Amino acid sequence: MTDLKALAYELLSESQQALQHQGHLNPAAVVITPKENLIFDLEFQDDDEREEIYAEMMEVAKEKNASAILTINDVFMDDSVASVKLQGEGWGTLAETPREAIVITISGSGFETWSLICPYARNEDQFAFQPSREAMTPGGEVDLLGDWTGKTGVA
Repeated sequence: MTDLKALAYELLSESQQALQHQGHLNPAAVVITPKENLIFDLEFQDDDEREEIYAEMMEVAKEKNASAILTINDVFMDDSVASVKLQGEGWGTLAETPREAIVITISGSGFETWSLICPYARNEDQFAFQPSREAMTPGGEVDLLGDWTGKTGVA
């Protein structure tokens, strides 16, 4: 079986590199099935289209008897997240609180949903990534996916 946490850290590293080279990160997902890993590019224009694309991906996951879905998103954070202060010329107000983060989330059957969160600040074409942290999401629910497996459990 795939080591999902190791895969999440690998996806985080790749996402950081993509963000530095392209200046943006497109949402994506990896669906882990017994026979293959399916990669989905999750491009959308609005909330309705996003929900439709995620619903289609979850339908494929169910059809292929997937054991897990890993989602990769670039999100805006709320003000409750603690941050590291950046020092040096040019960071200005960004030095206080990064407002964005790369979030890799793993959901599936038989374990609690788990996320890897890496806040960052950007100043033009520079990115300052803070240390990532792991977070459990009890009940197996994710905002966009819900409980796509129809089952919940504890790892």
